[in-house]
Amino acid sequence: MVIRRSSQGENIRIYRNTSPGSTRVRKYSDGTTQSVEYPSSYTYFVSVEGEVLKKTNSLKVAEEFYTDECKKKYDNVHGRIQVGKHKMIGKVCTAKEDYPTSSNTKSEIKSFLDIRSIKYESDSTKSELLDIVTKLNPYSELDW
Repeated sequence: MVIRRSSQGENIRIYRNTSPGSTRVRKYSDGTTQSVEYPSSYTYFVSVEGEVLKKTNSLKVAEEFYTDECKKKYDNVHGRIQVGKHKMIGKVCTAKEDYPTSSNTKSEIKSFLDIRSIKYESDSTKSELLDIVTKLNPYSELDW
């Protein structure tokens, strides 16, 4: 059972070992599959890109390892998803502070859209990309 998964689209997960010694195969809509081998012992384990990298009986140890792995991939580690604070866009949890603004570069805005599988024209201007982001942003009309 997945307890925690990366909120930024990376395949980093904490599992509770509910099926010791078994292999679980997940099939995705694009036809790809991924298997996870549950350890024969230990209560929790952390997988990165489908490979079990940490086995432990402590949730605290698993969460610390998980956070360290997330920090290797991106700077803004959210931790847990919070209802009302995060919005799922293309299976990526997105907080208010994650949305790009005019101070971001064009490549940073494209990266934001790419990780969330949002389509845009390759020759789009920075302004056009920001318009797409604004339409996705539930906070854009609010004065915080």
